[in-house]
Amino acid sequence: MTDAELRRRWRLALGRDAEGEQLPMLSGADGERDAALDFLYQREYQQRSENSRSGGSEASRLTPARWLAQVRKLFPVSTVEVLQRQAIERYQLTSLLTDPQVLRQSQPTLTLVQTLLSFRSHLPDSLMAEVRQVIRTVCQELERRLARNIHSRVEGRRNRNARGGRPSLAALDWQLSIRRNLKHYDLEGEVLALQRLYYNPARQRQMPWDIIVLVDQSGSMAPSIIYAAVIASIFSQLRSLNTRVLLFDTQVVDVSGQLDDPVETLLAVQLGGGTDIGQALMHAESLISQPRRSMLVLLSDFYDGGPPVNLFGTITRLAEAGVSLLGLAALDQEAQPDYDRDTALELSARGMQVAAMTPDHLADWVAGCMAGRQP
Repeated sequence: MTDAELRRRWRLALGRDAEGEQLPMLSGADGERDAALDFLYQREYQQRSENSRSGGSEASRLTPARWLAQVRKLFPVSTVEVLQRQAIERYQLTSLLTDPQVLRQSQPTLTLVQTLLSFRSHLPDSLMAEVRQVIRTVCQELERRLARNIHSRVEGRRNRNARGGRPSLAALDWQLSIRRNLKHYDLEGEVLALQRLYYNPARQRQMPWDIIVLVDQSGSMAPSIIYAAVIASIFSQLRSLNTRVLLFDTQVVDVSGQLDDPVETLLAVQLGGGTDIGQALMHAESLISQPRRSMLVLLSDFYDGGPPVNLFGTITRLAEAGVSLLGLAALDQEAQPDYDRDTALELSARGMQVAAMTPDHLADWVAGCMAGRQP
């Protein structure tokens, strides 16, 4: 590589502020590349003096749509994908999301799904096929990673009573045990020796537990909401659970009928707006018919705009009735919550366990409740 080519590359990498005696001014295609990069990365330097950039530069005249066209013309596909992703996720150039080609080329990530959900109301209907595909790809990857562990944790207790499992008189399948052991019948002594017992899990299947997942649609909960939609979909596949999901802000929306498709659950989310946790809890309370076989999971940052008496009073009643209560300040792999700690402490004092959990820990909590262990 020649010295001139090396200085040219350094100039493109370092940007307009690096121009001087050592690094050249750029023109032609390189000048256009420089303007396109400057349009994006100048956002890192917004606190600098306005004099650090020329007022009439090409970058200042670019719009997001024109910038995108320039980037596609000037850079290879791999570079375009990186620039698009950083423009959307790092610099919030969300107007790019109205371009179907951007979505088709973008790597599906949790961050991109969060952005799509945040700007759902601004996305045209013509774009929804691409939006659904991005969300579906992310949800399928999450389900692939989570499903096996959740199934084994939640269903493990039930399966221990399956045929050939740990002895339990209540779960003993008498008819099958007698039929399978007839070959051991002693004709002389007229005695049937039950050399192997078989156990029937049907009793537990006939009495599944109820779980209600309440999902706060506050903007800060977006990462956890994505996990919640996928986990609720997995829960809905388990015969030992009856699963309901309620989305809430100042209103409550029951999305239980579409749990088999977490994409549709997420597209029903309306991030932002007010929050009335107490009203949502009272609605959930009205759905509970067997308190001691019911779990209620509240996914929220606990910043409540409703009357405190509704929130705290409902939690007290549910706890006294025997409902297993969990308040989740975060539900993702990092479990790094930002929440109202005063409200969380009061809820804890009234009988609700409050925590930030990974999906595996939530599955363990559900299994513990069903096994009769104190959560």
